[in-house]
Amino acid sequence: MIYDSIIIGGGAGGLTVAIGLAKAKKTVLLVEKRNLGGECTWSGCIPSKAFINLVKNNYKKENILSEINQIIEKVYKHENPEVLQKLGIDLEFGEAKFYSDNEITVNDKIYTGKNIVIATGSSPYIPNIEGLENIDYLTNENFFKLKKFPNSLTFIGGGVISLELAIPLKKLGIDINILEIGDTFLPNEDEEIGEFYKKKLKNLDINLYLNCGKIFLDKREDFILIKTSNLAFDILTEKLFISAGRKPNLQNLALEKASILYDSKSIKVNNFLQTSNTNIYAIGDVINIYKFSHMAGYQGEIVLRNILFPFIKKSVNYKSIPWTIFMEPEFSRIGYNKKDFLIKSIAFKEYSISNAECDRSIISLEEKFVVKVFCDIKGYILGSYCIGNRAGEIISLLQFIKSENIPFYKLIDSIQSYPTYGYVLRNLAKQAYIDHILQNPVISLLASKD
Repeated sequence: MIYDSIIIGGGAGGLTVAIGLAKAKKTVLLVEKRNLGGECTWSGCIPSKAFINLVKNNYKKENILSEINQIIEKVYKHENPEVLQKLGIDLEFGEAKFYSDNEITVNDKIYTGKNIVIATGSSPYIPNIEGLENIDYLTNENFFKLKKFPNSLTFIGGGVISLELAIPLKKLGIDINILEIGDTFLPNEDEEIGEFYKKKLKNLDINLYLNCGKIFLDKREDFILIKTSNLAFDILTEKLFISAGRKPNLQNLALEKASILYDSKSIKVNNFLQTSNTNIYAIGDVINIYKFSHMAGYQGEIVLRNILFPFIKKSVNYKSIPWTIFMEPEFSRIGYNKKDFLIKSIAFKEYSISNAECDRSIISLEEKFVVKVFCDIKGYILGSYCIGNRAGEIISLLQFIKSENIPFYKLIDSIQSYPTYGYVLRNLAKQAYIDHILQNPVISLLASKD
């Protein structure tokens, strides 16, 4: 059968394209190997953030895992087969392989697409660790399928998944270790960020071991013995969680049959998200650019536009990408940080506000609140970060200002409710406004005469 478009992968990116094309009355085939909704719905964003909030809201430990499954099902209702079929999307469950430049095979059937979109996502990267083959280890893909929580758990890898799960697990009374082979914590962030969260973990008696060196594993009855080349002691843990990054799902796609350039890390695409075969697009984790669900969704929207309006193609813009770590408290950032300014020799002006100056933070009894906005000499945002409750929402307003190329000081022209975080950001923008008007020669001259 011939379709206007074939989408391989039913996660955040693939669903965005498929649903958009179906609403535009295009014929669409969506191929999914496992479950619609992808990693985000079943083993990523939805269950992990649900877990964090269930613990925060004092749900009983024995009820949390079943409650997470109920939340997943609520989300899945919006993207299940019945919903998609009502939109006119044809579904095929199975493994897709390219047959030619515009054909794929699924379940021994051949399908032709005028356009094809690859959105197969990623899977946990499993490092080569001696003894791991004898261990029944966890990843995000099977953690939320546990029947009960262990008494102790050790993460290998100090990435986002470890950091988001460690604190709520500790609050449930589980002994937690985090092993990181690197010698820095949150290496992409400014040192003050890493130091704050290191202290937070330490105060909660979560053991963070940096520069642990080579790891060796051995099964000891119901426990796992962990030895390392750099630590002077061994660790005995009930469960092991591998959180060492992600790898793109490229295996068995037979990309070479469609003349698609790729390597072990990614499919190669241009700024319009076209592969080397221009009728085939790739989005999300398979192109290895910002492995976020919101990035896959954004890229899906770009591809949707480019398929519908091929003569006025839109390119991607990665200048204002937000990312959030849902720790306690949250951390969110856009653009450059101080480390980047030093490396790139960029001049900047810093504007900051913290707990004592934020009425919303004071009345919310926040443990920590800080917003820092970094601007160029003309007052345009270069980067920003926030630590605090709702950091992801707070940074979204700054992300919009940055992406729309609006000077930060223009925020004072808006009216924000009091006491909200928007009001806090408006007060912060006043500092930038003062700098702006003082740069005006006439105003500066009048000020000097006073």
